[in-house]
Amino acid sequence: MKIGVTSDLHTDVTLLNKQILPYIVEAAEKAALDIFILAGDLSPNLLELAKILMAFTESNLNCPKLFVPGNHDIWVSEHPDITSEQKYDAIAAVCRECGFHPLDATPFVKNGVGFCGTIGWYDYSFRRNEYNFSEEAYASKQLLGSVWNDSNYAKWDGTDPEVAHRFENKLRNQISSIKDSVSQIIVTTHHVPFQECVPPRGTLPWDFFSAYMGSQGLGVTCLEEQLVTHSLFGHTHVPIRQQVGDVTAICSPIGYLHQAPAGDLSAYAQERLTCFEL
Repeated sequence: MKIGVTSDLHTDVTLLNKQILPYIVEAAEKAALDIFILAGDLSPNLLELAKILMAFTESNLNCPKLFVPGNHDIWVSEHPDITSEQKYDAIAAVCRECGFHPLDATPFVKNGVGFCGTIGWYDYSFRRNEYNFSEEAYASKQLLGSVWNDSNYAKWDGTDPEVAHRFENKLRNQISSIKDSVSQIIVTTHHVPFQECVPPRGTLPWDFFSAYMGSQGLGVTCLEEQLVTHSLFGHTHVPIRQQVGDVTAICSPIGYLHQAPAGDLSAYAQERLTCFEL
């Protein structure tokens, strides 16, 4: 089984982010995949998100397509009359209408391989111990004049730790629901499950904002089930492929294209579609 994953298209951010979409679709078509996975952060606009999904559905990518939303996807900046919970549910409905399986709603199984997923969130467990910032400082999502925009646009019911633990439990329940009927499990989240994948830079505000990359509970959930062999995620905008315990961690983001990547968009799209075989 050949699996391809990418994330963080952010087509609303720059013209290059919008222009790269057909090249990503083409890369996925050429890869002859058995499963295609998008690990979140397409666009805060639901119509734009649907258009992106349909670009893959209307292509020659003839395989199951799975999706988990990212934090930008559940922002209510363009939909101020709804909560992030409501938008989260709306995204699942849009996925189904656009030919994608909303992995955060239900697991997916193919040929004895289970796929589980969730957006995930953060509980500040990735905070750096060398800094003595308070819980209130992390909850404010502001430092040195910089702001983590979830504070403005993510409107969850509950604190960040409560939301993070809710999604961790949801993932744990998904895994439990299929583990007796599959031979291995691939987990997809948007937020990062392992702090090892978010190395410190020794500078602020980055090391402060790294607390919003993910939660240790996501990683524990992956590592505690021996059937989980791969953890796929986005959010960091840094390509990653490393081993954490018995789990292969993979991040393959497009990221913010504020300037043209080396080479051309086609080559960059192929580079940022990570494929692996089971």
